[in-house]
Amino acid sequence: MKRFALGCLLVLAGCASSSGEEVEAVGLGAGVALTPRVGSVVVDGCVIDTWQSATLASPAAQKVLDEVILLCLVPRMDGTVGPRDPGAQAALGALVDQLHGQGYRVQLGVSFTDESGQRYDGAQTASWLRIPAWRKQLVATLPALLGRADGVELDLQLLPNEAAGDVYRLVGEVAAVVRPARRLGVFVPPSVTYPSDLPGGDALAARDVAPLVDRVRVMTLDYSANPGPTIDPGWAVDAVRLAAQSTANVDVAYPLYGTDFGPGGHRAVTYTEALGVSRIYGAAIERGPTGAPFLRYTEGGPHETWFDDAESTGRALAAWTPEVLPPTVGVLFYGLGAEDPRLWTQLAERLP
Repeated sequence: MKRFALGCLLVLAGCASSSGEEVEAVGLGAGVALTPRVGSVVVDGCVIDTWQSATLASPAAQKVLDEVILLCLVPRMDGTVGPRDPGAQAALGALVDQLHGQGYRVQLGVSFTDESGQRYDGAQTASWLRIPAWRKQLVATLPALLGRADGVELDLQLLPNEAAGDVYRLVGEVAAVVRPARRLGVFVPPSVTYPSDLPGGDALAARDVAPLVDRVRVMTLDYSANPGPTIDPGWAVDAVRLAAQSTANVDVAYPLYGTDFGPGGHRAVTYTEALGVSRIYGAAIERGPTGAPFLRYTEGGPHETWFDDAESTGRALAAWTPEVLPPTVGVLFYGLGAEDPRLWTQLAERLP
């Protein structure tokens, strides 16, 4: 998934995202009432910055969100799980207590990245999963890191289909030490068919792991390989409906970040950065067929930047009526801190 560096982006945009000028240029709509759903938000790391902290402390976010997932536990080559430093563990425990004090459940995510946050190659991860002793070491060291957290999330990506058996064994072994005292969730690819329509999508199929976990998170993100929206709400419904054939405990993922498609490839952008780019380059903000805003500009070649705001997110959530997605389907917001600053207020106002 995506990683973010937010501090300099506020400077780029002149902190104008809260002034109202650019927000009005994008446009916000009151819309219709939203279906109440369990809301979770992903923080990509073991710490939260000032922006994220203020957001989670706000009454609006607390009305929309029930759960915070901290993607911060990292498996190592020997199977142990970090962070192992006592100071880092103490800081993580204090953050869990803080979030509990604000009324959130807290899940700690096991994300297969190195210490710099770069995701491991799928073949490398698969080679580790094949080793029973490696899995045993992971399972043995994981419980001590959980502290007072409410549960664990497994974030496995980029695996070849041949890894399916080892993935199933890992999920079962983690479940044996986590459940039922704590909750176990797993991020699964957004497949819309069985066998999967995605490369490696069968390595972690919802129907295989659903009996072993408490929550299946369908990662309906990064929809467009070429310039286009980060999510397509209709495609997301198809992926969630397939997973829901195996369990009612399913989430649909919604991106808080956007994507810039440029001459060097594509990269994650925040809402604030997108508005800053619009101002600097005089790029008009338009809307695509799904309602997602986008803009075009030139810097070292043509760029097309797609992102979401309070209006496009509200449109998608409003379209997910109980007839389209049962109220038991939760929403997993991915990338706290990258969003439109008015998002949580706009969504909270539209909830009963």
